[in-house]
Amino acid sequence: MDENKHPQQPQASKEIQASKENQKGNQTPAKQVVPTANRKIFAKRWVYPAIYLGAAALIIGLMYIKSQSGGSTPTTSTGVDNVPSGNTAVSSEFQWPVADATQTKVSLGFFSDKASAKEQAASLVFYDNTYYPHTGYDIQASNQQPFTVVSAVDGKVTSVTPNPVYGLTVEVATNDGYVVHYESLNDAKVKAGDKVTQGQAIGTSGTCAFEKSQGNHLYFEVLKNGNPVDPGTLLPKA
Repeated sequence: MDENKHPQQPQASKEIQASKENQKGNQTPAKQVVPTANRKIFAKRWVYPAIYLGAAALIIGLMYIKSQSGGSTPTTSTGVDNVPSGNTAVSSEFQWPVADATQTKVSLGFFSDKASAKEQAASLVFYDNTYYPHTGYDIQASNQQPFTVVSAVDGKVTSVTPNPVYGLTVEVATNDGYVVHYESLNDAKVKAGDKVTQGQAIGTSGTCAFEKSQGNHLYFEVLKNGNPVDPGTLLPKA
């Protein structure tokens, strides 16, 4: 037999092994751990399905009781507290937020998740090394000069806020839950708390850091329940 491949075990190692076996035979059996009553119960396979079915039955029962009592799910507030009082209109009718006879164009459109990749790419704003989806309309005069911005809908001015990134912003809330933003203004002709009517002057178009490449323009944004709405679905067809 090749002793290089199968070296003989040293005598000392054999003695150590024998000693371990003797000790093993003399050891006292380990104390058996007895499961608690709760662990015994949850060790049964039928327990978890039973709990699940019971919880499901309880939830269905509560939903049935609620439906029979005429309860309704509470809605989340939009955060607009200064909505004008009075009868709620069926829907707001919008007009283009520019003074009559002003020749304008939409220089940057609304980013839609249903649009093609090419259309989406054309509706991104590049700012501070990041691309942002454009959630409104950039409206620019055909001659790229300042123009008078008017209210697209009746409502109440909830804030007039200067912003170092988006420019001067006027926010108007309507009776039926729309919140309209007029941003990138050079000046404002209204103040918070004013009631405005459709066609009333809001301010003058200007520029902002966020869309510096757009030059002089109005950023027009409409929100419903806190979510941006495509202005093209509200404004009259140009």
